[in-house]
Amino acid sequence: MSDDLARRAVACRHWPWLPGMRCTHRWTGGIRVLDDEDGEQSEAYVVLPDADGNAVMTIDECGIMGGFPDAGSAYPFLPDLTDPATLGCLLALVREACEPHRAPGDWPMVCTYQSQAKKWGVGAWLNESGKATFAALVLPTYASEAAALVAALEAAP
Repeated sequence: MSDDLARRAVACRHWPWLPGMRCTHRWTGGIRVLDDEDGEQSEAYVVLPDADGNAVMTIDECGIMGGFPDAGSAYPFLPDLTDPATLGCLLALVREACEPHRAPGDWPMVCTYQSQAKKWGVGAWLNESGKATFAALVLPTYASEAAALVAALEAAP
């Protein structure tokens, strides 16, 4: 996955880091974002792979001072768009941006889909007069599910 696609995701106005996302880091390889104990993210915790398994520590404890740099900085943290948990979080962000008034269980439900030509898109199931209809948010023209999700997040109102 390209850094350009990850930078586009972080630059979206609907982007926040979510617990469970894996991000890249030029010195440590990759870290996973966790909430703090209050669920408020006043202190960012990460899971950092190490020789003994995984260590949970704060951003400062693992030597990454100042939290998560933004997309414009020289060495930002970027989402690992090959990580299944990060893709799930990205789908949740698209749903949150596109379905602000949807009650749980109501339609539409935003989801990714793949065309017969093996291209990815993002759409939603709509209930029109009791009949299920699928409407594309972004057409299936993307080579990867991640690229389609980033395009949908960029296009979100």
